[in-house]
Amino acid sequence: MIRKKKTKINWFIIVLLAPALLLLSITIVIPVVTVIGMSFTRYNLMDINNIKWNNFQNYKDVLQDAQFFATFGRTLIYVVSTVFLQFVIGLTVAMLLNIEWLKGQKIFRGLLFLPWTIPSLVVAVVWMFIFQPQYGIANYLFGMGNYSLLGNPKTAMISVVISAVWKQMPLMMIMLLSGLQTVPEELREAASIDGATGWQKFYAITIPFIMPVIKTVTLTSIVSNFQMFVLFFTMTGGGPVRATTTLPLYTYETAFSGFNMGKGATIGVCWLVFLMVFSAVYNKVLAAKEVQY
Repeated sequence: MIRKKKTKINWFIIVLLAPALLLLSITIVIPVVTVIGMSFTRYNLMDINNIKWNNFQNYKDVLQDAQFFATFGRTLIYVVSTVFLQFVIGLTVAMLLNIEWLKGQKIFRGLLFLPWTIPSLVVAVVWMFIFQPQYGIANYLFGMGNYSLLGNPKTAMISVVISAVWKQMPLMMIMLLSGLQTVPEELREAASIDGATGWQKFYAITIPFIMPVIKTVTLTSIVSNFQMFVLFFTMTGGGPVRATTTLPLYTYETAFSGFNMGKGATIGVCWLVFLMVFSAVYNKVLAAKEVQY
């Protein structure tokens, strides 16, 4: 007769994990499930007692909404520009701070990291003063007179991107610097003996070794910038002429200004699905470029 093995339940582990799982459920799982359910309903704040299930009608409305695709395009432009610039600047600064003979590295690192510690709302207000047409320092330095950088559709998005890069680049820099410090020096020396140039060593040794860090920080930055609300809401309010209306602002306008919670939830779900698919593909593509131990 075969005796079945009894599985022991480790209650100590369960007790330790319970608070974290409960917090995760309250802050992430339950809200996401609620929003998904809301996206299948006719949910109007002006008629809150008449919430009805309407199947995929909200999704049909969103996919037929030209404004949604225009907003999605503006969001992509903002995200790609911001992440690319902060990655290039962050990697350049990180490589400079990684030079052994450079003195005062800790001081420079601390000073450069300061912008990341400032709240986004404060950053928005500071850059609004910098871009102010009458007395802003940007207009004074570049001799632009009373030209409004935030009030012009051609320059408003660029101005927000500059403020976002200034705020976010320090974290990118610190993370990339930590990755650069793990690259084995003996590999660089061996490559130099073999006659490799500085660019060849950077491309064939440095990049593959720091690829896990690059993958993590860039993906985190992409996701966080897709959610950027404070800078746009404070600095431009989505204007001028909707030139800076991105998905977070459009979702807010639809759900709370337009009182259509159902459609607002649907926009959020579409945005969530895109990020999930993109993250999976992005991780798979960059994982192939990592160093295989």
